[in-house]
Amino acid sequence: METKKSQAREFSSLFQLFKTQTSNLPQFFAYTGEDSYEFELIIDHYKEALSKSSGPYEIILIVSESGEQAKLFAELFTPDMFYPRKLIIVKQAAALFKPILDAKSAQEWKDFASGFRKNITAVSDEIFLIVHYDGKDIPQSLVQLFQGTLNYYKTKFLYPSDYPKVFKEVCDQEQVHFEPNAADEFIHRIPANVGAYLKSVKKLKQYLHRSKFTIDDVNSVLFSQNELNTNVLVETLVQKRKIDFFKEFTKFSDQNSEILSFLTRLSYKLDEIRKIKVIRARHNGEVPIPIMDELLKTGSYSDARKNFVRRQLVSDSALFTDKTLDLFYDQVIEMNIKFKSGLRDEEGRNYFLQKIMHLFSLLQERSSK
Repeated sequence: METKKSQAREFSSLFQLFKTQTSNLPQFFAYTGEDSYEFELIIDHYKEALSKSSGPYEIILIVSESGEQAKLFAELFTPDMFYPRKLIIVKQAAALFKPILDAKSAQEWKDFASGFRKNITAVSDEIFLIVHYDGKDIPQSLVQLFQGTLNYYKTKFLYPSDYPKVFKEVCDQEQVHFEPNAADEFIHRIPANVGAYLKSVKKLKQYLHRSKFTIDDVNSVLFSQNELNTNVLVETLVQKRKIDFFKEFTKFSDQNSEILSFLTRLSYKLDEIRKIKVIRARHNGEVPIPIMDELLKTGSYSDARKNFVRRQLVSDSALFTDKTLDLFYDQVIEMNIKFKSGLRDEEGRNYFLQKIMHLFSLLQERSSK
């Protein structure tokens, strides 16, 4: 497989990478984001591409542990007569590269960075490196470390108006078709990111062994399993259904990605409630569909889904005053900061539950007045 150490390029979507010809696959590629499933898809894509080219190759896994920086250096820059072809996979790269990129690090790390920059452009074309940089953004210092040879993709914040487009891209990629009401149900209930969409579509294909799906298929395969549904958490929270919320939360698997997904969905829901309140204030308590389509980007929904969304949001908005909304936003921002700063495990779980109880109490105060 021939490669070119081209200038650093940002890919606009994962699908752009998946559609790249094998001969043009980036030699060095970084994925920036929290979704480990999306990174696993990238790994699978590289494995498949390398398998199609001639000759065996070795897979090297590097994680953020003491001494792993030296292992990365050796695997990249030391010739191997037995396995000249390699796929090097780096996980938890934010911690791994932190001392290398930190301008205040000890001299040994500065020497390491200098040696890395000096040698990276001379790496054999038979060696591929893919990196999961588990942060909010890819630092420019990392791009510079690779001397302009690092291609990358950054996960993007998806707005409700983006959901149908991303869903269509996933369907095109996987060559599947959903009936209209099945598509509505999928978009409404699956966490809005490419990884979750792809994972769910692949599960449907795996379980049903076909490429056309109905709403019954979606509900029976995707929503009867023991996986946490963050959309259910959001709906039960804003509707004060405390028992149902904690019933769903029993499926929590202590993954930060689940909490961050929940916070993102809750932010969307709060935005929708705020917009519905504005629409009703301006239209004598009514919610005209054309206005809802404009402000909530529901134009691609079926008529049945639009009416359902309108009824549900009108009901939900009745539980929120402007002050309650502001307090909810404050709590969501605070939780986002905490969990993106590394809060996790038992401490993170306890903190999250305390905040959820506080949010329920805010709604209870509203209803008791």
